[in-house]
Amino acid sequence: MASPLTIVMYHYVRDFARTRYPGLKGLDVAGFRRQLDHLMSSFRIVRMEDVIAAVRGEAELPPDAALLTFDDGYAEHFDAVFPILHDRGLQGSFFPPVAPIRDGTLLDVNRVHFILASAPSSAPLAAAIDEAVVGAVGEYDVRSVSDYRSEWAHSNRFDDAETIYVKRMLQTALPSALRGQVARQLFERFVSVDESTFAAEQYLNRDQARLMVDCGMYFGSHGKSHLWLNHVDTATRIDEIEGSLDFLADLGMPVGDQWVMCYPFGGWDDALVEILRARSCTVGLTTRVDTAQIGVDDPLTLPRYDTNDFPQ
Repeated sequence: MASPLTIVMYHYVRDFARTRYPGLKGLDVAGFRRQLDHLMSSFRIVRMEDVIAAVRGEAELPPDAALLTFDDGYAEHFDAVFPILHDRGLQGSFFPPVAPIRDGTLLDVNRVHFILASAPSSAPLAAAIDEAVVGAVGEYDVRSVSDYRSEWAHSNRFDDAETIYVKRMLQTALPSALRGQVARQLFERFVSVDESTFAAEQYLNRDQARLMVDCGMYFGSHGKSHLWLNHVDTATRIDEIEGSLDFLADLGMPVGDQWVMCYPFGGWDDALVEILRARSCTVGLTTRVDTAQIGVDDPLTLPRYDTNDFPQ
């Protein structure tokens, strides 16, 4: 018998009235409070341990269960989200990549977010990418601009085609060295020339994460470097997983036979799922939009809703 579970996905939750980057896409803190009011009146907010127990057949979820998940380990998850959840007696499940916390590096995905938030529009960014592709012929293994645009310039329910094109080209489509070079040039042009100082402001730190764990928050794996794990080789996949498990163990989280994976970008494939299954991963979270059906869905590919799918 299926047990429905509504999983809600959050990323940026900040006071946008005071941010230097009002163009950044996210949820305002006031909207987060209102949304929690709605979710608490419509659902029973459960803990990740409840979901793990249900997946393992050791307990049942209430019929109106919902789970709150927070990706990428942003500083506002400690500064804003954690106090609100703690005051309400709610648990959040947090999925920070390791590299920003351990090494102080700016994630590629966030570099792109802030470029888009700072540029006047996505048009000059896309034009700069196209120019870089043309200039890289002969030095890098690149395709034609028309081929890239045909594959990647397609709108989704949140972004127009040009914005998606910029995101995908700088996240995964271009060769790694080239996309890093282009993204850093655009970051210096539109955001900041001091990337290390900027990065230090964006993410929570290890001590904050440990305090959150001590206060009942759940932490799971989001890889080491926030890579598209379905686009890298097996050795890299394993390294990303093992590195994240070492980090979780350091925070005091269980990493034996009951840990949780949240796929960066929602990217997974059957081979990755089998690697996780062999390492006793219990739950895997995707970005497929639907209500999870515990007992029917593969627990390693559960769907989630975005915060924008609910009143704010």
